[in-house]
Parts: sequence; C-alpha cells; structure tokens
Amino acid sequence: MRPWEYSAFAVTVADARDIAPGWRRLTLAAPELRDFAPWGLDQRIKLVLPLPDGGLADFGLMTDPTPHPSDWYARWKALPETERNVLRTYTPSAIRPEQGEIDVDVLLHEPPGPASAWAAQATPGERLWITGPDRRNGWTGYGLHWQPVAGATRWLLVGDETAFPAIANILRTLPEGGRADVLLEAADVRDDIDAGRLVRVLEDWTPVLAPLSLYYPSRRNPTAAFKAFVDFARRRSHLTTQPGRGLPGSAQGGNTLG
Repeated sequence: MRPWEYSAFAVTVADARDIAPGWRRLTLAAPELRDFAPWGLDQRIKLVLPLPDGGLADFGLMTDPTPHPSDWYARWKALPETERNVLRTYTPSAIRPEQGEIDVDVLLHEPPGPASAWAAQATPGERLWITGPDRRNGWTGYGLHWQPVAGATRWLLVGDETAFPAIANILRTLPEGGRADVLLEAADVRDDIDAGRLVRVLEDWTPVLAPLSLYYPSRRNPTAAFKAFVDFARRRSHLTTQPGRGLPGSAQGGNTLG
C-alpha cells in the first residue's frame, strides 16, 4: 500500500499533435504509467512543467514513495517563483495503462498561459512530471468529482472549453437508454460541424441588447466604472434615462434605463 492516494510519474512526450482549432493533444509515456489508475471520468491530475533548463526543482516530488502534499507542496511554495516548476491541473482524455500512456488535451488560448505556451511548442522527447492516482492503492476515488445519482436516466452537463475532456469521458460511461443534455462554451466548432460530429440546430444569431432595462437606486455619486457602463449601454441600445421608483423597502429614488 502506498502512503498516499496518488503518485508522481516522470513522463516523456511521445507524441504532440493538433487535433482541432485551438487544441493540442500530448501523449505522455513512461513504463511507470502502467500503475496509473484508469478511472477516467473527470479525473484530476497535475502537470509539472519543466523549468527553462528542462529540469525539476528539488522539492521532494519524486521521492519514492511520493510524499504527502503537505510535504512536497509546502516545499514547492517556499521556493522563489522563478525557481519552481509551473503546476497546472488537467483531465486526461485517454488512459492506456497497458501501453504506459495517457493523452492530455490542452486548450491553446490567447493570451497563452504557461501550460498553453509550453504545449504549443512541445515536441516528442521532452520530459515533464505528472501526479495522478496509483492503482496499487486500489480504489480511492482520488481526483474524481462526478458522482451521479444512482438510477438516474437523465443528466445535464455544463462546462467551458477546458471541461471538454472530462465531459467526453463522462458521456462514454453513461448507460444506454438515458439522455444527456450538454451545454458547452466553444470558441470555434466549425471543424466539428463540417465533419458531422455536431449538427447546427439554430441559425447564426447575435443577441440584441435592446430592449434592455437597467435599474439602479440613485444617480447621486455614481462610481466612474458604473458611469462608464451606463454610457456604454446607452450607446449600444439607444437607451434613455427615466425616473424610477425606489427599491422595495428603500426610501431612496431610483433611475431606469429602458
């Protein structure tokens, strides 16, 4: 039995490729990943990115067995920011312990963060480190948050682009005969529509601001930020300022844009 629910793994980028606009898939490999627990779902792992010289700072992460985070994470935080490895949380899109591999899909966004910038230029052979569940400990449920109600036949899944891998993993495990409604924020789905993976159900549209009503208690002493917002809303929606009633329970007058 390992002393903690997860282990640290030294891995190598075995493959790096763009899989969709703004998405890059990294296949990470190591013989030790045969011990990576293949639970999938919304499994949380940590990527420990290499320092500029490609190395790992000395904060005890790769001690065997992996120490409790109160040890290694405290030591990591105590290091100067410029001398410690960047940590980022991801969900594997695939886990293949029999091959000693996992896939991690990274959203390449602008402006790029440390992980996005690193992934955009990552090439096979580069080294990094990850933490994740160790199946030598048996089932612990470490890093999993998806806990559906037993017997449920309908689910609502909502997420932004960073949640795509977790939601895709969850959808693969849902029982037949059920229904899942999925609401996703996506910047670019043209390739999915062209390939038939997504079907357009609404025509392109732009939400219209007018008619828009904005009620605020008083025009006396508004903040500069609030004045700027009101001016913006008025320009976009051709709004006019009209007298309004006070808020319930308030003796103060109000104003309505509408």
